[in-house]
Amino acid sequence: MIASALRVGRALTPTAWLTLAVLASFLIVGGYCAHRGAEGVRDRQAAKVAKTEAKASAARETGANEAVNDNNTIRNRQEERDHAAQILPDGVPDDRELRRRCRQLRDAGRSLPACRGLEGPL
Repeated sequence: MIASALRVGRALTPTAWLTLAVLASFLIVGGYCAHRGAEGVRDRQAAKVAKTEAKASAARETGANEAVNDNNTIRNRQEERDHAAQILPDGVPDDRELRRRCRQLRDAGRSLPACRGLEGPL
């Protein structure tokens, strides 16, 4: 086996060896450049994904904070509306006050039989 390889080696001229060496060097340099180019593309894509993810993360956090604020505002307004009747004086309210209270109840989705017929403007 080794003897046949040596025979093939002696059969090639120095010009053939030089040609093989140049071809091998082109293949090695080409492979290296292709590998580095692919790494560069991957690095650019990774940087772009990281930038996009950072923006999306900030947007998600902002959205979550806004949702919490909205929920707190809604809950506070509902509590104010629900407890408004407790703050009212003990006397009998006038017609305007009754219409206002009935409108508030109607806007809240509640309809009482006592409010029928009190649908005029404030």
